[in-house]
Amino acid sequence: MINLSNFIKLLLLLTFLSCSVTNNSEKKTLDKTINDEGGYFKKKNIQISSLDSYEIDFKVSEKYYESNELYGMSISHKLLPIPSVVKVANPNNLKSYLIVRNSYSDENKRLLVSSEIVELLDVNSNIYIEFLKEESLILRKVDESKELSKVKLDSTTISFETLESDQDGLSSELNYEKIEEIELKKKKYEGLILIDKYDNLTSAKLKTNKIKNLGLFFEDIDDQIAVFSGPFKNNDINLKLDFLLRNGYQNAQTYP
Repeated sequence: MINLSNFIKLLLLLTFLSCSVTNNSEKKTLDKTINDEGGYFKKKNIQISSLDSYEIDFKVSEKYYESNELYGMSISHKLLPIPSVVKVANPNNLKSYLIVRNSYSDENKRLLVSSEIVELLDVNSNIYIEFLKEESLILRKVDESKELSKVKLDSTTISFETLESDQDGLSSELNYEKIEEIELKKKKYEGLILIDKYDNLTSAKLKTNKIKNLGLFFEDIDDQIAVFSGPFKNNDINLKLDFLLRNGYQNAQTYP
């Protein structure tokens, strides 16, 4: 006959062993899940140049080829890192320029540009190119962050999902990078006026043709063409803004 004290001890021992078996079983299942997926993180196939390739000073006017594979604000230059941000302009008018993205192309040409850029800059054979290092490094960080997958953990399972364009709730490290990006953005657009945003390049060019002497440039922002003017000094920017508002550009504002 087992006394009450020994029975309690035996019951506790069986409970402990039962928990141990359950935990080992869960651990094996968890390990199998991780191994089957190939690890905690997966990567998408995005082409990104090494950081060393961004340590360049590149300003040149050279011959281009129009590409049917490139659209919008895109070029492809064999000597520039991918991705990168580039200023392009008509060599005969450097005051009006576009901010574009350098992308990969498998065409065997040194410099390719989209038909939209050719039309907007009104170029015939050569185009001016200037590599923007700080902006390019920011773009590289954004593209690099899209490669990582985030892991969701609950009490029983691990699930995997690929990051999309909206990257809310990322790690604090990425939040610091976002802060740095905002500060660089403020520095880049300091003294500028955002005149308005338009649906396409042709519309942007036509709507702002009468004020083209204000030193306009165009950027693709949120799938629209933003038209900027400047930069201006503190005293002058208010006068220019007042001039634009009085001439029908009611959406004109300092930026950002």
